[in-house]
Parts: sequence; C-alpha cells; structure tokens
Amino acid sequence: MKFRVFVYGTLKRGFPLHRYLAGARFLGEARLQGFEMYDLGWYPGIVPGEGVVYGEVYEVGPGTLALLDEVEAEGEEYERRWLPVEMEDGRRLEAFVYVYRKGVRGKRKVPSGRWEKRPSR
Repeated sequence: MKFRVFVYGTLKRGFPLHRYLAGARFLGEARLQGFEMYDLGWYPGIVPGEGVVYGEVYEVGPGTLALLDEVEAEGEEYERRWLPVEMEDGRRLEAFVYVYRKGVRGKRKVPSGRWEKRPSR
C-alpha cells in the first residue's frame, strides 16, 4: 500500500530531514490552500488560515509513513490530516499533511508560505 504525503519544511529536498524520505517517490511540487505557515525555530508549522503553503508531494510506503509520524511527533506536536492539494500542473489530489497542533501566538508568520530557512544542524 502507498500513501501520498505533502511536506513543506525540513523534509523537503535539500533540507536536513529529507533523509527520512529516502526511497520515496517524488510526485512533484504542490500547494495547500487555507493554511498559514509559522517559524517555530529551525522548522515550520502550519495552521488553518487564509494563506497558501508551498511544498512537495511524495508517495511513501507504510514503514516510511510510520517513521514520519515519529519524526513529526504525530498526535503530540502535529496531527496528520488527509487534505486536498494542488499539484504544480494543476491536478488536484489528496495527501497526508502534518498540521501543527499547538498555539502560534508570538511566533513569526511566514507570509510567503515557503520554508527556505536552512539551519546549520
């Protein structure tokens, strides 16, 4: 069984946690409407809002999905949701997205919806 996952921060290509997607099939760049991105330090979080978040979609197996749940502290810091995304070519599909569960008060909003901060970790 395969699952689609939309990633928007440190799991993207060229970022520190992308190694957890080793062996995953890259399906393309995409955007997620109705969410806003916040800078949580060395990584971002998204919450429902008026914006657009840009990221990448991957196809992963159950083992990788379980690993991503662990990396994202699913159920604690993030909640994995099945949401509609729009691919770069205009196709619409659904994918799992990790949505931040905690408050963002006092956190810096990333108005572009694009995570570009690369920490020296």
